[in-house]
Amino acid sequence: MSVLRPDFPDHSSPFSREQERQRKEAAILSAAARRFDAEGVHATRLEDIAADLGLTKTGISYYFASKEDLAGEVYRASARALAEAVEIARTADGAAAQLRRLFEVFADHMRAVSEGRRHNLAAINDLDALGDELHASIAAELSRCVSDVNGMIARWARESGAPLGRPEPATFLVFELLDWMGSWPRRKRDWNIDTAADTLLDILAGGLTAGGDWQPAPLQPGIPDVGVPQVFDREARNRMKREAFLKAGTRFFNKKGFGGVALSEVAASLGVTRGAFYYHIPDKEQLLEQCLERSFTTVEQALDRAEGGGRSGLGVIEHAIRDLIYQQASGVTPLLRPSLAAALPEARQRRHAARLRNIARRFGDALEHAVEAGEARPVDIQAAERILTHAVFLNGGYTIAAANSFTDWRISEDPLTATIDYVYILMRGLGAGQ
Repeated sequence: MSVLRPDFPDHSSPFSREQERQRKEAAILSAAARRFDAEGVHATRLEDIAADLGLTKTGISYYFASKEDLAGEVYRASARALAEAVEIARTADGAAAQLRRLFEVFADHMRAVSEGRRHNLAAINDLDALGDELHASIAAELSRCVSDVNGMIARWARESGAPLGRPEPATFLVFELLDWMGSWPRRKRDWNIDTAADTLLDILAGGLTAGGDWQPAPLQPGIPDVGVPQVFDREARNRMKREAFLKAGTRFFNKKGFGGVALSEVAASLGVTRGAFYYHIPDKEQLLEQCLERSFTTVEQALDRAEGGGRSGLGVIEHAIRDLIYQQASGVTPLLRPSLAAALPEARQRRHAARLRNIARRFGDALEHAVEAGEARPVDIQAAERILTHAVFLNGGYTIAAANSFTDWRISEDPLTATIDYVYILMRGLGAGQ
């Protein structure tokens, strides 16, 4: 007797056990990705993920034997999505077309997630929570992606005549933007994904500068003023200590996420006891909040300097971004990834989100003035201000950190030159020199 096998238009039969299993696994992966992004792998329990889905822990364990297995599959899926986009991009003709295609494919991925056609893709920012073998495997795949994109940037510079000193800073920018795109489905209430994608692709194609005639301006980067402590000036010494704690905390949080950081290791990195650390900062949540406050203050101060120099709208944008990239690339002032605010209570998340929106508006105001003056091309201001705001956080992205690739420009390049290479595509676009 033959078995009737109907073809459903959506290829999704309600009687297929395999498809039912795939749907359930996708739902678990989506819920886990949301939890890992918000809390980190260490702080997330399988019971929490199960509760989000109306299941018991056993219901999760039937599909994934342990939290590490689940986290590994979540991060592997994100790495595969990036690798797929890079592989498709490589088929385009010419490096500029390859880079544009990379962003187009990744934008399609984000639309699929937003529309429920693909499960959520987690930010790969807690690989240290995985075992060594799994960690190494995912990091190796990411490293290949970073290397391929860096090669695209190098070929684009040769083909277009773009005067980059080295491709790595521009590669940093590409991954900052790709990682920002990864947050789109979680923020779809805040902006339209299609508008964000169109604006980003427009800026990448033609740059911000009207006519493409951009030359880097002189840079006067800011230096943190924490005072020079005197032997008996206790307040000044405490300021210096607090600054050191916040810099160390920022670096650890950027590398390991909130859940993966222990205050004891932050203290140990500075050669102080936990007691001495707790005297200044009582717990990890306070450390994260103070790191956020310090980072946002640094960005606001850079905008103050840029706006106070009598510069044009586009000059304010260029100076502020290059100032902040210089401070980070030179190791003077690390900035915390804004997405880490998700580990804080909701009320405080809203407060930090409001402050970040104010920063974005300042970039938007400068860009609007530049468009009105004819020095910048007309683009969607709301989408563009978010792009510029994300671009100032050198550690806003996570893929390069997870891949352990070019983490320190100071080894091989003057950070001042790196700032020019970093903003070049934003200012002139991929069509520069052609």
